[in-house]
Amino acid sequence: MKLQGLLFDIDGTLVDSNDHHIRCWIEAFAHFDKHFDREVIRHQIGKGGDLLVPDLLNAKEMRKFGDALKKYRSKLYKEKYMEEVKPFPFVQDLFEALRARKIRLALASSSNEDEVEYYTRLLNAEEFIEGSTSKSDARFSKPSPEIFEAALDRAGSDPKFTFAVGDTPYDVLAAHRMAMPVIAVLSGGIERELLAKAEFVLKDAGEIPGKFDDIEAWFE
Repeated sequence: MKLQGLLFDIDGTLVDSNDHHIRCWIEAFAHFDKHFDREVIRHQIGKGGDLLVPDLLNAKEMRKFGDALKKYRSKLYKEKYMEEVKPFPFVQDLFEALRARKIRLALASSSNEDEVEYYTRLLNAEEFIEGSTSKSDARFSKPSPEIFEAALDRAGSDPKFTFAVGDTPYDVLAAHRMAMPVIAVLSGGIERELLAKAEFVLKDAGEIPGKFDDIEAWFE
């Protein structure tokens, strides 16, 4: 196969966590007396707090409680929401199919390191992946390409024959900023039209093995 590597976003792609993140952000903002509709937060999911918070607060609010809000949300997510998250049911079969094809895998996340470690265990991913990234591997989260660049280094695959896989427009933009093709998945709840620039749009990552021929043809 020409395809050598896949760089997987985690939230909404391998684990069913986006709704948990939405509820957590709404609760965290409300703690500081900022109130947003669910749809406003939903369309911010896929960014890290470094970009999401300043997108929704003004300068005075950022100075007053921006950093405190990010810290509060991180603590709240780990204490209240994270343990509710489940992997998508296709993950183990997907990993097995990719290993059978000798495709190198890396997890591309800008979450805190302890969250990435938790999800790696939850996914039973250790034996399948070459490595993972976390918040410390990039100055900025997606749509900056830094996380995918770090994940590519972990995967050790030829960038000419590697795809990113993610569930938000920020994954698509981050991949394209480094001229990397991307498979977008609908499992995170983002509308298809917002993912239309991706090279492939699939129902979920479990469909990837059935698309090997199409993916191979993309490289021709």
